Amino acid sequence: MDNLPISYKQSGMALMVSLIFLVLLTLLAVSAMRGTILQERMAGNTRDRMLAFQAAEAALRVAETTLGNSGLPSGTGIYMVIGSSPAAAFTYTQQWDPAYAGTHYDWANNAATLANGSVGTNVVFQPQYVIERLTNTPPAACLGGGSSSWPIPPGKGFFRITSRGVGATTNASVILQEIYARC
Repeated sequence: MDNLPISYKQSGMALMVSLIFLVLLTLLAVSAMRGTILQERMAGNTRDRMLAFQAAEAALRVAETTLGNSGLPSGTGIYMVIGSSPAAAFTYTQQWDPAYAGTHYDWANNAATLANGSVGTNVVFQPQYVIERLTNTPPAACLGGGSSSWPIPPGKGFFRITSRGVGATTNASVILQEIYARC
């Protein structure tokens, strides 16, 4: 037996070591792929939320422009406090808020919607907004420091703009609000 070449005396240890290294490399590759997939999902979700935020911002700007025009705005998405002129038929001021309405706000039927393609084609739904008149009292800057501005002209006062934007999927939705003072 001692006359056999050295290659015949090996017991297969090199094969075992190489298989263990292959298993370790496979586990390392699978772990790296899992991390990459998770980071890809996080980046996609961030992009989706940013699209929704930008859409909501665009709706805010359109609502501001609507309030900046002469005359009191009217139409879908415009709500006035009871007793103001013109008055809409509702009993609470925060129509968009489910805590006040008791159910989810019906954005599809009760909000002004921006025209198709106004914020691009990457969003599922075009952004929407609701304008609520909070008070007939104009900001102090509108009064000019005296009482000569009374009675208050129609359409002056504080308005709350609530806008909603949806991203590339319905999973990302952003609601923004601002108070607009109209002199």
